[in-house]
Amino acid sequence: MEKKAGSNGGESLNILEVKNLKAYYNGSEVLKGISLRVGKEAVAILGPNGAGKTTLIKAICGLVRTKGEIRFLGKSIQNLKTHERIRLGISVCPEGRRLFPDLSVEDNLLLAGDEDMLKTAYELFPKLKERRNQPVKTMSGGEQQMVAIARALVQRPKLLILDEPSIGLAPIVVKTIGEAIAKIRDMGIPVLIVEQNVHLAFRIASRAYVLVKGEIVKEGSVEKLHNLEEHYFEL
Repeated sequence: MEKKAGSNGGESLNILEVKNLKAYYNGSEVLKGISLRVGKEAVAILGPNGAGKTTLIKAICGLVRTKGEIRFLGKSIQNLKTHERIRLGISVCPEGRRLFPDLSVEDNLLLAGDEDMLKTAYELFPKLKERRNQPVKTMSGGEQQMVAIARALVQRPKLLILDEPSIGLAPIVVKTIGEAIAKIRDMGIPVLIVEQNVHLAFRIASRAYVLVKGEIVKEGSVEKLHNLEEHYFEL
């Protein structure tokens, strides 16, 4: 299997550290004491529906009640509010995109980040440059996903978190999205990708964690994990 850029980066500096994290949603414990790290690399969180993957993202961003430890760039962020965590450099491309549908592509991007990063975003997604004045609501689902990823990128993230970026997209669009995320990784931006699409995740990440029912049941390099049965992730 092709070695991913930054596959050894996690040894030198942990951008994100999660230790014994428990998270609660509607009074129920969803995450049951998980630990993981993201270095200067791309890391995948895999698992079926209901595994707790989106809750993990919400916990990192301060959107759900948690116990345990979350450290970002070496500092505890456990007691910081969501906007404070984002200001430190955590940028999320959420499931469902959450764009401003009546605004143009470019207005969506400028609302999120700075104009200097537009060039980078348009180089990554040339189609968006062609349609920069087009209202987002008139675009296809795949094009809207490109806007959502570009919006996260223009925030100049120190960690980019992607929640199910391939969900509901045609295979050819998934391929394009995957290539773009790999380029972001190669730019030196650490990536945490949460996915059910194992093949996409393994093309991007150097390491992966498998989350099932709120617990990490497998972890390791993609070389170590790639022989696991596909249905294991689709329980």
